Amino acid sequence: MGIVKVGNGFYFLYIGIAAIVLLLLVLLLRKRSRKTVRTVLLVLLFSNLALHYLKQAFPPYIHEFPLSLRMSAMQNLCAASTVLFPFLYLFKKQNIFHDYAYFMGVVGGLAALFYPTEALGKLPFAFDTIRFYLCHTILFAVPMTAAILGVYRPRLKKFWAIPLLFLVWQAIICANDYFLVAVGLVKGEFSDLLNPGFHNSSFTFGVRPDFAWAAKVFDPLVPRFLRTDAFGLNGGVSFYFPVLWLTVPSFVFLIPIYVLISSPFWLSAAVKRRRDKAQ
Repeated sequence: MGIVKVGNGFYFLYIGIAAIVLLLLVLLLRKRSRKTVRTVLLVLLFSNLALHYLKQAFPPYIHEFPLSLRMSAMQNLCAASTVLFPFLYLFKKQNIFHDYAYFMGVVGGLAALFYPTEALGKLPFAFDTIRFYLCHTILFAVPMTAAILGVYRPRLKKFWAIPLLFLVWQAIICANDYFLVAVGLVKGEFSDLLNPGFHNSSFTFGVRPDFAWAAKVFDPLVPRFLRTDAFGLNGGVSFYFPVLWLTVPSFVFLIPIYVLISSPFWLSAAVKRRRDKAQ
């Protein structure tokens, strides 16, 4: 049958399915009330949250239980979004969390669909492959549907919140990792977490060694004191102060990305306001 590889038929099949899911959601909900749209989107998000934990009953997780419980925690950006998005969307009135959910859902969901790290090399219709794609399709399609249908549209004036909430997400991942080490679900010492090559899928603890090219981009933006192991905490291994090292890079890179991917919505809103004033 083959396996999932970047650029092969199964790779494009799942990207196509994600696009179809988004199209169907928009078409089926476009004439529905705001309440109905919110309800459907919440059902999808809470179903995704349930799957995040129910996957423990299926291979390969059940074979590694209880250590596999770490995979149902908030150990990366998309996992944190899977857990938190349902509760953010419980707020009826739009707030900065919805602007951030649009950013993280679109960027994180699409990044996973176009580079499906957890699906690469696996059978295309195995449980965990389908689960991976379903999870990230929902993360992408829900905020995009909400934006297209006008339920929660990203706003340009909230650009400042994107890097700040990104750092909050990273802080949650950091706390989660320390908890996993403390309870033994991740084998190692607390000091091991300060090694960028150890359990660091979201760059929470620095640039991973296998992304040396990224260090050339990020390091010039990181203040020296955030890259100095002044207290000798990690034995001389390349050091980045957890989470805080991302502060300047977050503002430099995330704001332009948010402005770009949200521009169709706030530009159309600006045009509509101008048209209404002219009338």
